[in-house]
Amino acid sequence: MRGAAPAPLQGIVNTAYSSAQKGAQWLLDRLQPDGSIVGGAHLNAYYKLPCALAAAGHPVEAEQVLDYVTARFLQPGGDLDGEGVPWFDQFRIYPHAWLAYTAASRGRWELVRPLLAYLVRAHHPDSGAFAARADHTEEIMTTAMAGIASLWCGRIDLARGVAEWLERIWVAQPDIRRGLYHVWHPGKGLAIHFPEDKQVWFQVDAERPKQWYFQYGISAALLSQLTAATGEMRWLGLAQQYLHASQYCQPDVYRTAQAGKIGWGAAWTYRLTQAPEDAQLARTVVDGLLALQAADGSWNEPAYDTHTCIDVTAEMTALQAAIGMVLHV
Repeated sequence: MRGAAPAPLQGIVNTAYSSAQKGAQWLLDRLQPDGSIVGGAHLNAYYKLPCALAAAGHPVEAEQVLDYVTARFLQPGGDLDGEGVPWFDQFRIYPHAWLAYTAASRGRWELVRPLLAYLVRAHHPDSGAFAARADHTEEIMTTAMAGIASLWCGRIDLARGVAEWLERIWVAQPDIRRGLYHVWHPGKGLAIHFPEDKQVWFQVDAERPKQWYFQYGISAALLSQLTAATGEMRWLGLAQQYLHASQYCQPDVYRTAQAGKIGWGAAWTYRLTQAPEDAQLARTVVDGLLALQAADGSWNEPAYDTHTCIDVTAEMTALQAAIGMVLHV
């Protein structure tokens, strides 16, 4: 039986759970009996949705969505129909990784098998990373999420390879205080030269707001979960390094949806380190996400279309629930 969280953490656990429940209810209000969601015509409305519903305590609805995704989007060989998703070619296997992770946690092995097979085809054995797109570019978000999926699907060897790749990425950083470069070109190394108008696609610039802060958190989430699975403590120290590097960023770093994965990584890292600074980081992110949540339970911004609103709400719901569950133990 799960016990109560330590007293200093109980407040943030309750906040995270409450926030996740409100987000889940917004999603449930739009869910159809066949597992589809109102306004969701494309994959980007679905690939995080079953994770969000399951994590927030709605397993039946999560299964319905997985059934719908299998029937509507899964193709022979494990690929997914990404038509209509504007970023699909740029982050080719990211949705596959989210769905494989969720399917494994639900015991849906008939879905895990083709999705994992597709992920493996994007794996680079020489580097340990996963190709983000057809030109074989490697980048943190895609590789780390594929590593998490691999870990939950039982492929510790692949997850360890990702950790080793993240270690090389970290060592190659010219000055972590100025930001995090997150793209690696096989045979060339860390991508530190790029067009100015593409900066965010290559670097978290610590001197600018509105960056892709999730790069710090998803790295730590993989590294700390790998430590938990293997007992290999070297990865836990690296997880803390990635997490704590986020402190060099601008004041909005923990007050944007881009920070959700930092809270996820911090929660997993705190579970193993019991370090107060890791717990505080998770607490700060949970409070920041709650401040962004609309009264109706969604995470929405004026610039969001329907698909983006569903996508972001599903992710924030999943992460708030996950933070609460990880800290609760």
